[in-house]
Amino acid sequence: ANYYGDHNKSVAATDGSWGFSETGTPEYTPGTAAHYSDVDGELVGSSRLGWSGKIALNNTWSGIAKTEWQVSAENSANKFDSRHIYVGFDGTQYGKIIFGQTDTAFYDVLEPTDIFNEWGDVGNFYDGRQEGQVIYSNTYGGFKGKLSYQTNDDKAVKVTDVGQGIKEKAVYGKDVKRNYGYAAAAGYDFDFGLGLNAGYAYSDLENTATNNTGDKKEWALGAHYAINGFYFAGVYTQADLSYDTTTGGDKDKGRGYELAASYNVDAWTFLAGYNFTEGKVASNRAGAEYQDIVDETLLGVQYAFTSKLKAYTEYKIQGIDK
Repeated sequence: ANYYGDHNKSVAATDGSWGFSETGTPEYTPGTAAHYSDVDGELVGSSRLGWSGKIALNNTWSGIAKTEWQVSAENSANKFDSRHIYVGFDGTQYGKIIFGQTDTAFYDVLEPTDIFNEWGDVGNFYDGRQEGQVIYSNTYGGFKGKLSYQTNDDKAVKVTDVGQGIKEKAVYGKDVKRNYGYAAAAGYDFDFGLGLNAGYAYSDLENTATNNTGDKKEWALGAHYAINGFYFAGVYTQADLSYDTTTGGDKDKGRGYELAASYNVDAWTFLAGYNFTEGKVASNRAGAEYQDIVDETLLGVQYAFTSKLKAYTEYKIQGIDK
């Protein structure tokens, strides 16, 4: 169970609509702009349910599978959401290939800064775990690489808006379809604690209601370093969201970075982080300027009773008044 103190929650924009009054007269109800709303502190109950397995097929290959769901309590949205559901094969020196829903290859660049339990991982434009993927990964010495390809998704659950942050892109809206997508990541871990990573992601998008088309691209560079209980990580990313309409087309641009640090002593771990993004709507038009989207400072402390049981508290400082 998690307790969330008083905080702000992002609320997506809504479209205006026409309807009829009680007298039958047509009337227009305006939409609302994207905004943040105040939320009182509350205790939210949730858990994760899943299993994983591995069975040897021969001296080299093994069959692997994993399932994991996020389960919320009845009074905490009562949701049952899938996180990781995949099967595949582990060929040891020949690499690993899996099929199903999980993080794309691009997440490998972001993972080193994703050290918090509740907050963080918002200084980027990553679309999160995706279904219908084929993923191949392998390591050789300090080198590591991963490729992922996503098949057609008629109802893409999440397409992060590059330009407007919490506002749903009108040209795509809720009817967005991902025709296909792919991502790649590569990195090298040195034996003295330093690691370097780079990644790229692409999605071919379409609005199923208007047939507007476009694409989304994002690249990122990251580094992390560990020494004597200290850990430091950083990532920088840029993205653009292009779309074509009957009247032309626009391109939104975004850029951001994440910083993370921790110190571990005995069972205690102290965490600190910073996430920032900014976006430029219709960057190809005159007068377009970058505007801040995310500006968050994060602090946390956690205590590990065992390797599988821990308690933590985290605090987020919102740097943008929305």
